[in-house]
Amino acid sequence: MKKKAIFGGTFNPIHNAHLKIALRSLEELKLDEVIFMPSGNPPHKNEKQIAPANLRYEMVREAIKDNCKFKIDDYEIKREGFSYTYKTLEHFSYVEKDVEWFFIAGLDSLMDLEKWKNVNIILNLCKFIVFNRSGYDKEQIAKQKKMLERKYNNSIVFLDIEPIDISSTIIRHKIRRNEYIGDLVPEKIYDIIKKNKLYV
Repeated sequence: MKKKAIFGGTFNPIHNAHLKIALRSLEELKLDEVIFMPSGNPPHKNEKQIAPANLRYEMVREAIKDNCKFKIDDYEIKREGFSYTYKTLEHFSYVEKDVEWFFIAGLDSLMDLEKWKNVNIILNLCKFIVFNRSGYDKEQIAKQKKMLERKYNNSIVFLDIEPIDISSTIIRHKIRRNEYIGDLVPEKIYDIIKKNKLYV
């Protein structure tokens, strides 16, 4: 049975930490693929802050094209309405039945997971791969993990990775202040951002 992970997000923009997390997931769990899934209309984000979907898709495609195990899918971009994770997982688990599915997420997602729509369906269809984010208490994290695993009869995989101090929000703020971001994103992404005057 193949093992694949969906890495969902707005990728607004994609950056070096996203790529490091995806690579570490691939190696640690011996995944066959990591599928980057740029969201179309995320239910928890302000539309004004988000670059057009076609440009976010282009940035992800360019950032991952040198790794044959990194794929991109526009399922959420093409689908009408909000980009709910449970719908994405239902679709992919139906289309590819002989796959063990994972979903890559941050600690913030883990702590808020019960607020997600149809979390019971999500945790029935996949295992979560969770990576570190600064600002969370270890005891609180362990308690949340234990509660979710017990309640939904699922296991949550923690990635042993040092917290990376890069976020799309930081990058957008730097762009607005006309600060250099070339060390935070791949060069091709920097070029797309400059060419299209994104986040100014």
